[in-house]
Amino acid sequence: MDKVRWFFSMFSEMFPPSATFTEKDVPDVAGKVFLVTGGSSGVGLELCRILYHRGGRNPSQRSQRFSEGVIGVLKLDLNDLTTIKPAAQELLAKVNRLDIAWYNAGVMTPPVGSKTAQGYELQWGTNVVAHFLLNRFLSPLQLKTAQSAPKGSVRTIWVSSSAHHFGPGPYGINFDDINYEHADKKPRPFTTYSQSKVGDILCAYEYANLVSDKGILSLSLNPGNLKSNITRNSGFIARQVIGRMFLYPPRQGGLTELYSGFAPEPAENKGFTYVIPWGRIGTPNKDVKIGLEQYDTGKKLWAILEKETDKYM
Repeated sequence: MDKVRWFFSMFSEMFPPSATFTEKDVPDVAGKVFLVTGGSSGVGLELCRILYHRGGRNPSQRSQRFSEGVIGVLKLDLNDLTTIKPAAQELLAKVNRLDIAWYNAGVMTPPVGSKTAQGYELQWGTNVVAHFLLNRFLSPLQLKTAQSAPKGSVRTIWVSSSAHHFGPGPYGINFDDINYEHADKKPRPFTTYSQSKVGDILCAYEYANLVSDKGILSLSLNPGNLKSNITRNSGFIARQVIGRMFLYPPRQGGLTELYSGFAPEPAENKGFTYVIPWGRIGTPNKDVKIGLEQYDTGKKLWAILEKETDKYM
């Protein structure tokens, strides 16, 4: 029965119904401030386009005022934790609120052995550790924003993937060797990518436990199976054959992220919310959920990441 349920869950996420929440459903965003990591391409770019046309404001080092919004760029290298603090300080010096943060940037299936500047497996360091550190800097401003913002409007969104279904057992994270430093044989890049996407869910879940009663909604999501730059390291056959059959335009993923940021349904949930394409409330993989609810895997990972990032605060 569990396998049947898993199959139908995956099928629903691979072939989702049409989006019911689109640009026209976004409320007035005048004067609000949003952060989108990875906003220069793929899903992030599509999301930024929508926010711009709705009048969103995203100030930064180089900003230009347009009739519809303000777009800016922060110099931030998620492969190098030493760049996080300067970028966060730059942002905090320019804005007095932060309504929604989308931790959208990521890397997928790089060459085996790829590492960040600090020696993390590249996908784990970029997709999880760097965003966790960035959130440590931005969380106080979001907490301040939530004090005067409409209930349920301040949100932190950790972008995961359907790949989280394939994280290592038993609960999606190899806690004995997260960075696979001591493995006799290096795992396939897709395995470590899947683990990083579980990590995003765990961060979102534990952050919800910490801040949901303080006015911040913490969500994670599967944006959908998309044709975007994140698949550039996949093989030619995977990109051409599988891509044509099962992948969707990046804009569809932008709608999933848009729903996560603005739809009313997540605000009706108490605590953590997981969103699936193209904007529906779903649930994470069964084993990942068991780990969170019965074995405190979110709390465990949070403690590990806090200890590892203290030196970069």
